[in-house]
Amino acid sequence: MSDEIDLDEIERKAYRETVKDGFTEILLGVMLLYISLTWMSSVTPPFTALLIIFGPRILEALKQRYTYPRIGYVKLKDEDGVKLATGIFGYMLVVIALLVVFLGAVYRDSWTSDLFYRWTPTLVGALLLGAMLYSQGRSGENRYYVYGIISLLGGIAFSLYDFEPVMRGLGSYLQLFGGASLLIGLVTFMRFRDRYPLQKLEENELESSEDTMNLDEGQ
Repeated sequence: MSDEIDLDEIERKAYRETVKDGFTEILLGVMLLYISLTWMSSVTPPFTALLIIFGPRILEALKQRYTYPRIGYVKLKDEDGVKLATGIFGYMLVVIALLVVFLGAVYRDSWTSDLFYRWTPTLVGALLLGAMLYSQGRSGENRYYVYGIISLLGGIAFSLYDFEPVMRGLGSYLQLFGGASLLIGLVTFMRFRDRYPLQKLEENELESSEDTMNLDEGQ
Protein backbone atom coordinates (compact mmCIF):
# COMPACT_ATOMS: atom_id res chain seq x y z
CA MET A 1 0.00 0.00 0.00
CA SER A 2 1.57 3.28 -1.08
CA ASP A 3 2.07 6.09 1.35
CA GLU A 4 -0.43 8.93 1.23
CA ILE A 5 0.83 11.88 -0.79
CA ASP A 6 1.22 15.09 1.20
CA LEU A 7 0.12 17.73 -1.30
CA ASP A 8 0.86 20.58 1.13
CA GLU A 9 4.45 19.41 1.51
CA ILE A 10 4.84 19.11 -2.24
CA GLU A 11 3.61 22.67 -2.64
CA ARG A 12 6.00 23.89 0.08
CA LYS A 13 8.92 22.21 -1.70
CA ALA A 14 7.90 23.78 -5.00
CA TYR A 15 7.62 27.23 -3.41
CA ARG A 16 10.95 26.70 -1.62
CA GLU A 17 12.63 26.22 -5.00
CA THR A 18 11.24 29.54 -6.23
CA VAL A 19 12.74 31.56 -3.35
CA LYS A 20 16.28 30.26 -3.69
CA ASP A 21 17.22 33.08 -6.06
CA GLY A 22 17.26 35.86 -3.42
CA PHE A 23 15.01 38.24 -5.35
CA THR A 24 12.46 38.46 -2.54
CA GLU A 25 15.14 39.66 -0.13
CA ILE A 26 16.50 42.09 -2.73
CA LEU A 27 13.12 43.73 -3.33
CA LEU A 28 12.44 43.91 0.42
CA GLY A 29 15.82 45.55 0.97
CA VAL A 30 15.21 48.09 -1.79
CA MET A 31 11.81 48.97 -0.33
CA LEU A 32 13.13 49.39 3.22
CA LEU A 33 16.10 51.47 2.09
CA TYR A 34 13.90 53.73 -0.03
CA ILE A 35 11.48 54.28 2.84
CA SER A 36 14.41 55.05 5.15
CA LEU A 37 15.62 57.76 2.76
CA THR A 38 12.16 59.29 2.33
CA TRP A 39 10.85 58.78 5.87
CA MET A 40 8.43 61.56 6.83
CA SER A 41 8.21 62.57 3.17
CA SER A 42 5.08 62.75 1.02
CA VAL A 43 6.63 60.44 -1.61
CA THR A 44 6.89 57.46 0.73
CA PRO A 45 3.24 56.29 0.72
CA PRO A 46 2.81 56.43 -3.10
CA PHE A 47 6.05 54.52 -3.70
CA THR A 48 5.18 51.90 -1.10
CA ALA A 49 1.72 51.46 -2.60
CA LEU A 50 3.16 51.11 -6.12
CA LEU A 51 5.73 48.57 -4.94
CA ILE A 52 3.03 46.52 -3.22
CA ILE A 53 0.92 46.60 -6.39
CA PHE A 54 3.64 46.03 -8.97
CA GLY A 55 6.14 44.16 -6.77
CA PRO A 56 4.78 40.70 -7.69
CA ARG A 57 5.02 41.60 -11.40
CA ILE A 58 8.60 42.80 -11.00
CA LEU A 59 9.45 39.64 -9.06
CA GLU A 60 7.87 37.44 -11.74
CA ALA A 61 9.77 39.28 -14.49
CA LEU A 62 13.08 38.74 -12.68
CA LYS A 63 12.29 35.06 -12.21
CA GLN A 64 11.44 34.63 -15.89
CA ARG A 65 14.75 36.26 -16.82
CA TYR A 66 17.10 34.61 -14.33
CA THR A 67 15.40 31.85 -12.33
CA TYR A 68 13.20 29.74 -14.59
CA PRO A 69 15.86 29.22 -17.30
CA ARG A 70 18.03 27.60 -14.60
CA ILE A 71 15.62 25.50 -12.53
CA GLY A 72 12.52 25.37 -14.70
CA TYR A 73 9.09 26.90 -14.29
CA VAL A 74 6.99 25.98 -11.27
CA LYS A 75 3.27 26.67 -11.38
CA LEU A 76 2.02 27.22 -7.84
CA LYS A 77 -1.55 27.23 -6.67
CA ASP A 78 -3.00 30.70 -6.91
CA GLU A 79 -3.80 32.28 -3.55
CA ASP A 80 -7.06 33.96 -2.70
CA GLY A 81 -6.08 37.62 -3.06
CA VAL A 82 -8.99 38.87 -0.97
CA LYS A 83 -8.25 36.40 1.81
CA LEU A 84 -4.54 37.29 1.78
CA ALA A 85 -5.21 41.05 1.83
CA THR A 86 -7.73 40.60 4.65
CA GLY A 87 -5.21 38.59 6.65
CA ILE A 88 -2.47 41.20 6.18
CA PHE A 89 -4.77 44.09 7.09
CA GLY A 90 -6.11 42.22 10.12
CA TYR A 91 -2.60 41.39 11.32
CA MET A 92 -1.56 45.04 10.97
CA LEU A 93 -4.55 46.19 13.02
CA VAL A 94 -3.80 43.66 15.76
CA VAL A 95 -0.13 44.70 15.94
CA ILE A 96 -1.00 48.41 16.09
CA ALA A 97 -3.66 47.80 18.74
CA LEU A 98 -1.27 45.76 20.89
CA LEU A 99 1.41 48.45 20.61
CA VAL A 100 -1.05 51.20 21.59
CA VAL A 101 -2.26 49.16 24.58
CA PHE A 102 1.34 48.50 25.64
CA LEU A 103 2.35 52.15 25.38
CA GLY A 104 -0.79 53.24 27.21
CA ALA A 105 -0.08 50.86 30.07
CA VAL A 106 3.63 51.67 30.41
CA TYR A 107 3.55 55.40 29.67
CA ARG A 108 0.12 56.19 31.08
CA ASP A 109 1.04 59.64 32.38
CA SER A 110 3.51 60.67 29.69
CA TRP A 111 1.78 59.94 26.37
CA THR A 112 3.06 62.11 23.50
CA SER A 113 3.28 61.83 19.72
CA ASP A 114 7.06 61.45 20.01
CA LEU A 115 6.46 58.34 22.08
CA PHE A 116 4.67 56.64 19.19
CA TYR A 117 7.42 57.69 16.76
CA ARG A 118 9.97 56.23 19.15
CA TRP A 119 8.29 52.82 19.04
CA THR A 120 7.71 52.68 15.29
CA PRO A 121 10.80 50.44 14.83
CA THR A 122 9.08 47.88 17.04
CA LEU A 123 5.92 48.24 14.96
CA VAL A 124 7.83 47.67 11.72
CA GLY A 125 9.75 44.78 13.31
CA ALA A 126 6.47 43.11 14.28
CA LEU A 127 5.12 43.58 10.75
CA LEU A 128 8.28 42.05 9.30
CA LEU A 129 7.90 39.16 11.74
CA GLY A 130 4.43 38.51 10.33
CA ALA A 131 5.78 38.56 6.77
CA MET A 132 8.53 36.12 7.70
CA LEU A 133 6.09 33.77 9.43
CA TYR A 134 4.00 33.78 6.26
CA SER A 135 7.07 33.00 4.13
CA GLN A 136 8.08 30.19 6.48
CA GLY A 137 4.60 28.70 6.33
CA ARG A 138 4.65 28.64 2.54
CA SER A 139 8.22 27.43 2.08
CA GLY A 140 9.06 25.47 5.22
CA GLU A 141 12.38 27.35 5.39
CA ASN A 142 13.28 27.84 9.07
CA ARG A 143 15.65 30.70 8.21
CA TYR A 144 12.58 32.92 8.00
CA TYR A 145 12.03 32.30 11.71
CA VAL A 146 15.51 33.71 12.32
CA TYR A 147 14.87 36.73 10.09
CA GLY A 148 11.57 37.47 11.82
CA ILE A 149 12.88 37.18 15.37
CA ILE A 150 15.92 39.35 14.58
CA SER A 151 13.64 41.95 12.95
CA LEU A 152 11.41 42.14 16.02
CA LEU A 153 14.25 42.18 18.57
CA GLY A 154 16.09 44.77 16.49
CA GLY A 155 12.97 46.96 16.42
CA ILE A 156 12.66 46.76 20.20
CA ALA A 157 16.33 47.63 20.62
CA PHE A 158 16.05 50.67 18.34
CA SER A 159 12.92 51.79 20.19
CA LEU A 160 14.65 51.64 23.56
CA TYR A 161 17.57 53.76 22.35
CA ASP A 162 17.23 57.54 22.68
CA PHE A 163 17.60 58.93 19.17
CA GLU A 164 17.77 62.66 18.51
CA PRO A 165 15.52 63.54 16.80
CA VAL A 166 13.19 60.72 17.74
CA MET A 167 12.13 60.05 14.11
CA ARG A 168 15.70 59.10 13.32
CA GLY A 169 15.21 55.77 15.09
CA LEU A 170 12.96 54.32 12.40
CA GLY A 171 15.16 55.63 9.60
CA SER A 172 18.25 54.01 11.12
CA TYR A 173 16.37 50.75 11.69
CA LEU A 174 15.17 50.63 8.08
CA GLN A 175 18.64 51.40 6.77
CA LEU A 176 20.23 48.62 8.82
CA PHE A 177 17.69 45.93 8.06
CA GLY A 178 17.10 47.10 4.49
CA GLY A 179 20.83 46.97 3.81
CA ALA A 180 21.09 43.55 5.46
CA SER A 181 18.18 42.20 3.40
CA LEU A 182 19.66 43.59 0.18
CA LEU A 183 23.08 42.09 0.98
CA ILE A 184 21.58 38.70 1.86
CA GLY A 185 19.55 38.76 -1.34
CA LEU A 186 22.56 39.62 -3.52
CA VAL A 187 24.73 36.92 -1.91
CA THR A 188 21.89 34.41 -2.29
CA PHE A 189 21.48 35.33 -5.95
CA MET A 190 25.20 34.98 -6.65
CA ARG A 191 25.24 31.55 -4.99
CA PHE A 192 22.12 30.62 -6.95
CA ARG A 193 23.80 31.55 -10.22
CA ASP A 194 26.90 29.54 -9.32
CA ARG A 195 24.84 26.52 -8.33
CA TYR A 196 22.60 26.65 -11.40
CA PRO A 197 24.82 28.05 -14.18
CA LEU A 198 22.97 28.92 -17.35
CA GLN A 199 26.08 28.21 -19.40
CA LYS A 200 25.82 24.48 -18.80
CA LEU A 201 22.29 24.47 -20.15
CA GLU A 202 23.43 26.36 -23.23
CA GLU A 203 26.33 23.94 -23.74
CA ASN A 204 23.99 20.96 -23.48
CA GLU A 205 21.63 22.53 -25.99
CA LEU A 206 24.57 23.25 -28.32
CA GLU A 207 25.82 19.66 -28.06
CA SER A 208 22.34 18.36 -28.81
CA SER A 209 22.15 20.63 -31.86
CA GLU A 210 25.56 19.43 -33.09
CA ASP A 211 24.54 15.78 -32.64
CA THR A 212 21.39 16.43 -34.65
CA MET A 213 23.37 18.07 -37.41
CA ASN A 214 25.80 15.13 -37.54
CA LEU A 215 22.90 12.70 -37.81
CA ASP A 216 21.42 14.73 -40.64
CA GLU A 217 24.75 14.78 -42.47
CA GLY A 218 25.13 11.05 -41.98
CA GLN A 219 21.79 10.48 -43.62
